[in-house]
Amino acid sequence: MGIERDVVIIGGGHNGLACAAYLARAGLDVLVLERREVLGGAAATEETWPGYRVSSAAYVVSLMPPEVVAELELKRFGYEVSIITPDYFVPFPDGTSLTLWGDVRRDAENIAKLSKRDADAYVEFDRYFDRVAKLLKDLLFVVPPNLRLTDLPGWLRTAGKVRSWTGRDVAELVRLFTMSAADFLDEWFEDERVKGALATQAIIGAWCGPMTPGSAYVLMHHWIGEIDGHAGAWGWVKGGMGGVSAAIARSAQAAGAEIRTGVEVRRVAINSSGRAVGVELADGTLVRARRVVSSAHPITSYLDLVGEERLPEQVVRDIRRFRTRSGSVKLNVALGELPTFPSWDQDGELHRGLVAVSPSIEYLERAFDDAKYGRMSERPYLEVVFPTAHEPEGLAPEGKHLMLGFSQYGPYELREGSWDDGGREEYARRALGALAEFSPNLLDAVERVEVLTPRDLEERFGLLGGNIMQGELTPDQMFSLRPIPGYGDYRTPVAGYYLCGAGTHPGGGVMGVCARNASKVILRDHKLERLTERLPIRR
Repeated sequence: MGIERDVVIIGGGHNGLACAAYLARAGLDVLVLERREVLGGAAATEETWPGYRVSSAAYVVSLMPPEVVAELELKRFGYEVSIITPDYFVPFPDGTSLTLWGDVRRDAENIAKLSKRDADAYVEFDRYFDRVAKLLKDLLFVVPPNLRLTDLPGWLRTAGKVRSWTGRDVAELVRLFTMSAADFLDEWFEDERVKGALATQAIIGAWCGPMTPGSAYVLMHHWIGEIDGHAGAWGWVKGGMGGVSAAIARSAQAAGAEIRTGVEVRRVAINSSGRAVGVELADGTLVRARRVVSSAHPITSYLDLVGEERLPEQVVRDIRRFRTRSGSVKLNVALGELPTFPSWDQDGELHRGLVAVSPSIEYLERAFDDAKYGRMSERPYLEVVFPTAHEPEGLAPEGKHLMLGFSQYGPYELREGSWDDGGREEYARRALGALAEFSPNLLDAVERVEVLTPRDLEERFGLLGGNIMQGELTPDQMFSLRPIPGYGDYRTPVAGYYLCGAGTHPGGGVMGVCARNASKVILRDHKLERLTERLPIRR
């Protein structure tokens, strides 16, 4: 049966790899098992067409904090990021546009072209969000205490982390977690174009519209990121998103972790005492380990890898109602030339930034209205980046370009027709058509298109429902309640079995924080067990 490892990790996505790196650096014998031949999970670079290296799912980085980059020495292992700037260029049907650079003064000047009042409000808005983002960052590295009296020490530790919070801070966070992005932005701005441009991040990866209660937090979730000190910025990783995973994998391997690809885990091996003792592979092989960690989706981790019959009834009920819906559609596009945008009115290189079709909150809400009833959006939301503007060589054949688009909304299943029967082609027509209204040469420049629907994201990357966050970011599925009540601390009802994926606190995004927090819990348990084993036993 082979040697017993300290830890075996199921899944070589970025969180699984980061967890391996942290544990190996602490001296543990770690083995990572990845089902696909490509590492990274949704943070992967693949050759979609000959000569094109495409970030097939995730395509930008923002939420990975500097602590993780430094602790895992990712820059030493090849992690290079260039800031996507401008943050957003949003063209409007009336021929105007709004460009946001992440510079308050410059952004206020651009907003003033549309509304002087909104420009003044934006300065205070930015200051407000900086404050709230700091509050949320206080909770990033907290291991959520469970809702039990026995977890009182955990709650006391959490209280220590937020001791600087005021009653007003708590009130503002409650508001953000429960109100809609539309109501929130209405409090600050009056011009529909300004609100439309700012509402983009309120729907990314979420099964909601900007008028849905709770969508204000989704907007906030994306605000807490930074690239080299540039708050709220997105970044392009050299080599695509596979570059993130490759750097983390090298960090883990340098610390002694072993990584195997093309190995599928069938289930967690559990002994008669109810403890995880390893994993059983698809070929029947047993890999023995003192602890097992899953970076897979929480539903997969519980129901498929453990099974209902080996879980408490309440746990089964809770995990079955964990919501993981999505309307996200990824478009990977090969271009013969870069698109032009006549309404671009700024100094700087447009194609090194992000372009979004988001003319108003009403536009976004109507796009969600279609999806709620099983239809793909008639006029989808779309945001695009141009990797070849950041990395001219190595991503596409000479003279060619890539455009990566994240779009909403396409339901998991279409009520009429199917994705396989012309649905993908129709969605591409609608999404690219929405962008083409502002770019006269776009459609002629398109040479190849790959469309990944929510079902495709599920089947290829294990993102159930196509939800890129491994579960919706709603108040009842966050912090101590993520993924289920009683097990928000990365542990599970099975002794020696842990979760470290995006379905745990603090949620989705390529950040590695879930893995960092989980590794602290695993190391604590490992050290305590080792200490207990050394203690003399009294008879």
